[in-house]
Amino acid sequence: ATSWHVPTTLHQKAIHALQQTKKACQTAFATAALTTCLVLPPASPLTHVNPANAAPSLNDAILEVSQSSYPIIKALDPTNFQAFSVKIADLIFTSVTQDKLAKSLELAIDVFDSVPPAELETFNKVLKEGYLELKTDSCTLVPLPPISILDRVSTLAVEKIPAEKLKTFGETWNPSIALLSKTDAAICLPNVDTLDKLSLAQADLGRSFSPVQSKAFTQYTVPALKNSISISKLFPLINDAKKLTPTATAGEKAAFQRAGKTIETASKSE
Repeated sequence: ATSWHVPTTLHQKAIHALQQTKKACQTAFATAALTTCLVLPPASPLTHVNPANAAPSLNDAILEVSQSSYPIIKALDPTNFQAFSVKIADLIFTSVTQDKLAKSLELAIDVFDSVPPAELETFNKVLKEGYLELKTDSCTLVPLPPISILDRVSTLAVEKIPAEKLKTFGETWNPSIALLSKTDAAICLPNVDTLDKLSLAQADLGRSFSPVQSKAFTQYTVPALKNSISISKLFPLINDAKKLTPTATAGEKAAFQRAGKTIETASKSE
């Protein structure tokens, strides 16, 4: 931007706009990361489920994952988790071209932006209630991916994705992230009952996303990752993954694995 030959005031406005867009993008992607990776692990909002298929058995499976994931999330080692997150990010950024990554990000934004306002409002009410009493100086904190990863993602998005789309994305999801009790490095973990409510609310939110946009994201992103990241590249990460939850018991890990199989079966049968 410093090489542009434009009037000073216009140049300053351009820098300000870029900074604001990047901030909105960081906030939006932070929201996505928090709600899909840590706060609400049972069901990804990028996975569309037909509302007609929302049978109790699927909700039971979601609750099983929520309850079994609690001790796993609580046992995350901050140092190991952040280091592992960086290795995953490095693998993706060095294996997948920037254009493909940017396209996947844009398709993901389309999915998130397809949320009906009423559904998002309902979700935010549950989120607000769940985090209302949680304070970072007294809650159980679990680690988040390093800010450096969000910086890399947001920088790519700002360079490759239309600014107006990023602005809309940020405006849609900023209220959600504002409800979370967190620091730059960690987020408060709600109690088991609250996590159950958040899990079900997140699953309902995921069902409300556009199936067309969700399908487009999946059909593009899954092959892009599979074709770019070979199994041999993933092998070195296996030992690192085993170190993520050093205090979780074998029984807790086994219960979490069983819950994962249960929800996979429930999703296919519904």
